[in-house]
Amino acid sequence: MLRVAAIAIVMLALAQTTTAQARTLSVRDEGHLHYLTDNATLIVDEGAVSGTIPGTARVSFWYNGSPSVSARFTIIAHGGTLTGIAHCWLSNPNSLTPSFRGHLTIPSGSGRYRHARGSGELFGVFHRRGYSLIIQAIGRLRY
Repeated sequence: MLRVAAIAIVMLALAQTTTAQARTLSVRDEGHLHYLTDNATLIVDEGAVSGTIPGTARVSFWYNGSPSVSARFTIIAHGGTLTGIAHCWLSNPNSLTPSFRGHLTIPSGSGRYRHARGSGELFGVFHRRGYSLIIQAIGRLRY
């Protein structure tokens, strides 16, 4: 019984140490992405992102003509990757360059970001001619 209690105390101490070592980061990144490919309502763009976590982003952007759009993205940064999803609304759906804004969630990562979790907002502009995207992500990341 004493041995089980000692193991439980050690495990609790390790869990608290791991939690205490987690970093929280305010993130503000921006990218100008170029068109790679598309398939009906899915457009894939890629490009450099700069800001708090610089690297390369690949975004799968679902747009079917409605004001609701969604995106799945991966950011390849120094030492690891971050993967996230976003659900946004177009503010001017009939424009040649509709802007969008919505909530983003980062549920996973790899490398130095393997325990990453985060949330925030995604802003952007979709260029119908050329299918390019300008994106800006603002949020908090814990890793």
